[in-house]
Amino acid sequence: MGNCLKCFQSSSSSSAAPTLPTSQSLPNALQNLNANNSCQAATSIGNCYDIALSNANDRPRETDELLSNRTPLKPANNCDTKRNSFKSLGLLNGSAPTMSEIITTVKESMEVSHQTLNKLFEVYKDPDDEDMILTDGIERLCIDLNYQPDEFAILVLAWCLDASQMCRFTKTEFIDGLHKMRADTIENIRLRLEHTIEMLKVDSEMFKQLYRFTFRFGLEPDQRVLSLEMAIDLWKLVFTVQTPDLFSNWVNFLDKHPNIRRIPKDTWNMYLNFTEQCDIDNYDDTEAWPSLFDDFVEYEKNRALEMVTVHDDDNNNDDPLQCHVKAGGDMRHVS
Repeated sequence: MGNCLKCFQSSSSSSAAPTLPTSQSLPNALQNLNANNSCQAATSIGNCYDIALSNANDRPRETDELLSNRTPLKPANNCDTKRNSFKSLGLLNGSAPTMSEIITTVKESMEVSHQTLNKLFEVYKDPDDEDMILTDGIERLCIDLNYQPDEFAILVLAWCLDASQMCRFTKTEFIDGLHKMRADTIENIRLRLEHTIEMLKVDSEMFKQLYRFTFRFGLEPDQRVLSLEMAIDLWKLVFTVQTPDLFSNWVNFLDKHPNIRRIPKDTWNMYLNFTEQCDIDNYDDTEAWPSLFDDFVEYEKNRALEMVTVHDDDNNNDDPLQCHVKAGGDMRHVS
């Protein structure tokens, strides 16, 4: 199923999608409140962050964590990302009963029902497998969300749904994931995705959880390593919002070494640490880095040395004395 990332490059189905559920509009006062509440973004989609971190805490520590000495960043705007956190509303002016009513209404507006989510699932489910949304359904979902299937936002959606593999969402993943996202309409899903992407741009710990998920998401069934082609495609996708300085050099190195065919989990995980902690000059090959990184650094150093040598040769060719001798030789040849 890993090759499904390629199949999404083809044009999507042109068939019209069934009518979608629409969100109930809030009163104007609540809309103004939401517009002025800078903490709403983190509150609305903080659950994706909480879910990812809670899942990570249940897993054994990865090899790259033993090397990392970074301090995880706080959420982007320092808002409380726990569910139903409305501390910031206390800063607004208004009587206590009115504020209480507003808080209650906002909380209720964020609740989603399984009935609504089931209806949304019915729109995209596969006709031959009622417990799955497969390629055609995902393409229609992407069209309704106004995204391409191979865009970064769809990877983020798969992460929020904790999808087990590419090109499919199970009914449980879809319904439970959207329930945790507090999104039961297309409009709300897109809004949550936009907010999550903005947080990923500034929260390195949150991005790390997405990065690790991407490896598992790209695996073929019953496989434990990524093919090099799939790994490069996924690296390009996951680094959409923040591209490492040497990333193009890394991809070029991999392309020029056909003997590199697979990327294991440790190499994938530790590459993120490598991009954050090292460059070609300060890389220490005595540390417990994968040998592939040693080869990459050596390749880059040799390439830089070759470029310096070529540059020196070009400068020698521009020497005035050499040019005069060459010109004299040419004149004698002409005469």
